[in-house]
Amino acid sequence: MAFIAAPYLIAALLLGAAGAAKTITPSAAADALTKLGVPNSLWTIRLLGLLELTVATGAFIVGGVLPASALAGLYGSFAIVSVAMLHKKTGAHCGCFGKRPMPASSRHVIVNLLATASGTAAAAWRISAADKLFETNRWLYAPLAITVLGGAYGVFLWLSQPRKQP
Repeated sequence: MAFIAAPYLIAALLLGAAGAAKTITPSAAADALTKLGVPNSLWTIRLLGLLELTVATGAFIVGGVLPASALAGLYGSFAIVSVAMLHKKTGAHCGCFGKRPMPASSRHVIVNLLATASGTAAAAWRISAADKLFETNRWLYAPLAITVLGGAYGVFLWLSQPRKQP
């Protein structure tokens, strides 16, 4: 079931990038949560960022049920936060990638739900660590790397697009 590896690793790469951004610049995520009425501090956001980095690293290096389930759980909670932000119409930036202005939109909900599904599928099929995916066909790592890097960058750009006004 290696076909699920690409969307799962795309989600993991995005999670790691977002975690790094929150660890370095937590104020945007803290502001977004404050506007939702969720108590937080810069240190809790930094810890969340470190958790995201740990889960993303585990997805690539360890593989298996634990990182995949953690990834699904994190993205599931991000989907809930995204829906709450849209419902409250705060107009705030989500803070998911640090200082980068990225207003919460239905795109966030879609990406978060798809990432939750990919994590759930990766846990169900016990996707192994990235270096064990293609033990007999090592040449497949190049297309996988291109797919994961390009896919993550494409999703990031799609999320970065400003909302179209009706």
